[in-house]
Amino acid sequence: MSGRNSRYRLHWPRSMAGQTMLLLVVGLMLTHAVSMLFYSYDRDVLLAAAGGREFAHRAAVVVELMTAVPAPQRVQLANAAGATDLDVSIIPKVSSSRGHEANWRSSLIRQLLEHELPGQTGRITVRILPARTDAASAPSVAGEAVRNRVQAIIGLDDGSFISITGTLPEHGTGLSGGTVASALFMGAAVLVLSFFAVRRMTEPLRRLARAADRLGRDVAAPPLDERGPDEVRRAARAFNEMQSRLRRYVEDRTQMLAAISHDLRTPITLLRLRAELIEDDEEREKTLVTLDEMEEMVRSTLAFAREDAKAEPMQQVDLGALVQSLCDDLAETGQPVECTEPPAVVVACRAQALRRAVTNLIENAVRYGHRAHVTVKTSADAAIVRVDDEGPGIPGDQISEVFRPFYRIEGSRGRATGGVGLGLSIVASVAYAHGGDVRLENRREGGLSVTLLLPR
Repeated sequence: MSGRNSRYRLHWPRSMAGQTMLLLVVGLMLTHAVSMLFYSYDRDVLLAAAGGREFAHRAAVVVELMTAVPAPQRVQLANAAGATDLDVSIIPKVSSSRGHEANWRSSLIRQLLEHELPGQTGRITVRILPARTDAASAPSVAGEAVRNRVQAIIGLDDGSFISITGTLPEHGTGLSGGTVASALFMGAAVLVLSFFAVRRMTEPLRRLARAADRLGRDVAAPPLDERGPDEVRRAARAFNEMQSRLRRYVEDRTQMLAAISHDLRTPITLLRLRAELIEDDEEREKTLVTLDEMEEMVRSTLAFAREDAKAEPMQQVDLGALVQSLCDDLAETGQPVECTEPPAVVVACRAQALRRAVTNLIENAVRYGHRAHVTVKTSADAAIVRVDDEGPGIPGDQISEVFRPFYRIEGSRGRATGGVGLGLSIVASVAYAHGGDVRLENRREGGLSVTLLLPR
């Protein structure tokens, strides 16, 4: 039942432009509809007043004539008056109750008759008879016009009563065609004008969203254009200042990291020279191994800092050919690397950074998972590079941690197999800089699967 109802449920627009346009159109259409109802009511009042005044005047003339002639001649006079559009008859008596004068038209016409016939005040009863449709009249939206009939019963001085029945001006049972046409025209005009106005108002927000997305990929992206309304200019200025602070922060941290790593190379070299003078062979070997690890960490950190600071231009690259070339080069050196024949997938990327990221994935799979199997495929909006290994995988609670710089997992993926914990950090940095992502997943049959996604 709920599924059936959901098909008929009105969906609120998700965009600000759609919501604003909907509110404008619905609000103005409702305002127009209410104003037309007031207009229709005022029109009915004016028509009733004009028609009622004419009816009251003609009925007063008939009453004066009836009063002026002897009683036996009143029937003939009534028949003569019936030749017009008035229906006149003599009736013996009538109830004086006015409880049926609930219609505002009947009260209005009675007041007009009392004004025309001041001598009959208190002896006038008016009622509106059931409406009579006239297909020959001007049609309304409903297809027919309505002519109300009014009956006035007036008491004479001799105790007899005259019944005078006539018609009031017609009024439509629905909105006229012109009213509907004007409402549709107004709705269309408001829709078109609001489309351009709202689109112009929300364009700065779209620029801000694009700039924020671009900042996530490249902190050195050009600043946002500061133009538009005051609120938009203030938001753009604040965004540019934030971007400038972030850029300075990243540059300072990168330069500091590079400087520290560079300065550490000199004392490491001196320590290596002094280690050679250690007489104990076992102690000398342990010291040299420790220094090798320190030097490898410094070298990797410098490479990471230089890669992060380098502004490589974007270019169109065949991702399938790039991955196949890397796999062939590693396989020629004796590495257990397999690559399924990749399709031709052209992506906009920084070729050297992407080459290093894919190389890190393959080397990690070989180092920690004994073998690397590489595949390249595409989806509707992304190019996908997947690297599977046959190792022990990664504990589920540490998958999100391995992208942190210098983070290493104890055990088979620890220091004994080499590395300082920057491989996946570099992969993630490259993926995010391209607007993509990197995902890790333990395979059911064993091993780890790393997926690199790049936007097409």
